[in-house]
Amino acid sequence: MKQDNNELAKALQNLNANIEILTKVTALTFRKDSLFKDKETKQEQVEVLEDLKLPDDVIALIIGSTVESVQALRSQRKAKAKKAQKTEPKQEEVQDKQ
Repeated sequence: MKQDNNELAKALQNLNANIEILTKVTALTFRKDSLFKDKETKQEQVEVLEDLKLPDDVIALIIGSTVESVQALRSQRKAKAKKAQKTEPKQEEVQDKQ
């Protein structure tokens, strides 16, 4: 009986996650033009959709790309952010120099 409840709880969580994604995609469909205004590159579009917490396969479908391409764009973005973080002077260092 307890195992059935656990399986039911997992199934409901999965259903809830799918409904949430469907809701976001439906809303996005109506706002796509304004959402992607001035976002001409795939990288920029991925960033917008990533902020909505959409899975890679849904992002790929929306921007007309592949899951692998979306994953590569996300990796590139993370690498650039990490590199920028390393090159920025720390707040303490800036204050020390003043």
